[in-house]
Amino acid sequence: MMSRVKILTVSRDPVLVKLMQQLNGDEYQVTSTRQTGEELKDQLTRETPDIVILDIMMPNLEGIEVCLRIRQWSLMPILMLSTWGVEPGKVRRLNLSNESYLTEPFDLDEVKTRIQETLQRSVAAMKNVPAVYPRVPVEK
Repeated sequence: MMSRVKILTVSRDPVLVKLMQQLNGDEYQVTSTRQTGEELKDQLTRETPDIVILDIMMPNLEGIEVCLRIRQWSLMPILMLSTWGVEPGKVRRLNLSNESYLTEPFDLDEVKTRIQETLQRSVAAMKNVPAVYPRVPVEK
C-alpha cells in the first residue's frame, strides 16, 4: 500500500486552508500552519512533510520571504499558490527556489495534479544533489 503524501499548508487565508483540508483522505495527509518564522522551521523538522504548499499573499511576511527562509533549511518541494496572475509576479517567482506555482482560480484536481508533478520533479532532481546538502530541515 502506498503511503499518503504529507502536505504542510502555510497560509493565513481561512478559505485556502479549508480548501486544502478537502484533500485529506487516503491519498493525502494535510496539516496547516500560520507560522512563518522559527516555529515553521521547528514544525518542518517535526513533521517532515513531502511538500509545502505556500500562500504568497500573507500579512506581515509575504510568502516569497517564507519560501526563501525554507530554502535556508531544506530542499523540500514547495508549491506556491497565488492570486497573482500578472507576468511580473511570475517572473519574480522564477528567481525563487520553489518548484511549482499555481494562480487562482484553481480546483482540487488541478492542485492534485500540480502536487504530483512537483513531487516527481523533486525526486528526479534529488538524484543529482550531493549528500552534503540535506533534503530535510537541519537541526538547530
